[in-house]
Amino acid sequence: MNFWTCFVEILGLFCLPSVLIGLAVWLCRSLYCFFVGNGSGYRLIKAASVLSTPLREVGHAMMAVLFWHRVEDVQLLNISDPDGEFGFVEHSYDPRNPIALLGNFFYAMGPVVLGLLAVSLIFLTCFHGVLPAYFAEISALGETGAGVGEYLKAAFSFIPKMFTLGEAAMWLRVLGCALLVFLCLGIYVSPVEIFEAVSGIVILIGLVMAASGVLMLFDDRVMRIAISGLRSFSTVVIALFLVVLIFAAGMLALGAAFGVVRTLFNIDPVEDPDKE
Repeated sequence: MNFWTCFVEILGLFCLPSVLIGLAVWLCRSLYCFFVGNGSGYRLIKAASVLSTPLREVGHAMMAVLFWHRVEDVQLLNISDPDGEFGFVEHSYDPRNPIALLGNFFYAMGPVVLGLLAVSLIFLTCFHGVLPAYFAEISALGETGAGVGEYLKAAFSFIPKMFTLGEAAMWLRVLGCALLVFLCLGIYVSPVEIFEAVSGIVILIGLVMAASGVLMLFDDRVMRIAISGLRSFSTVVIALFLVVLIFAAGMLALGAAFGVVRTLFNIDPVEDPDKE
C-alpha cells in the first residue's frame, strides 16, 4: 500500500460515510418538513423534535467545549419558538487557534457522534444481544483479511439482524423502534454546517496526511492491523447510521402520505397557536 492509497482510505473511512449519510438524513428531514407543512401538520414536526432537538444541541455544545469554543448561549428545547428554531447553540472561537478551527468540523458532526452513541445505547438495551454478535462478525472479517467490499456487505446486512439476532422481548424491540423514530430526524449534518466547517476539514486532511506518513514508516503487518481496525470501526458506524437513515426515510414516507391526504381531502390548515 503506497502513501496516497493509505491517505485516501483513512480519510474516506474516518469521515466520508458519516458525512454522506448525515446529509442524506438531512434531506429526509427537509422533505419531511416540506410535506408535513406549517399548518395542520406543524404538530408532527414538533413531535419529531421533542427528543431529537435536545440530543442534537447537546452534541453541538459538547464538541464546542472539547475544541475550545466559547459557548455563549444554549437552548436545548423551546417547542413554542415562533420561528420554529426549537434549539440552538451560540458559540464563538479564536480564528487563530488551529484546534478551534478543527473544532468547526467536529462541531458540525457533534449531533452525529452523540446520536450514534444514543443509537448504540438503544441497541444495547432494547435489542439485547444484537451488537455483541455483530461485533464478533466484524472482528472475524478483520482476522480473515477481508476487503472493503466484504465490510460494506456486512454493514448493509445489519438492518435485518435487528429482528433476527439477540434475545430481546418483542415489546423491547418495539420500544427501541419507537425511540429510533423520535431520534432519527435529529442525527444529521446540514450543507450549511459542512460549508462553515471548511477550515476544520482542511486541518483534518493535513492531520490524516501526517498520520498516513507515520504509518508508512512501519511494516506491512502494522499497516494491515491499523487499516483493518479502521475498516471495522467504519463498518459499525455505517451500519448504525444506515438504521438511522432507514427510519428517517420511513418518517419521510409518512410525511409524504400526510401531505397527499391533506391535499386530496382539502384539509383546512390549522395554524399552530404557538406561532401566532
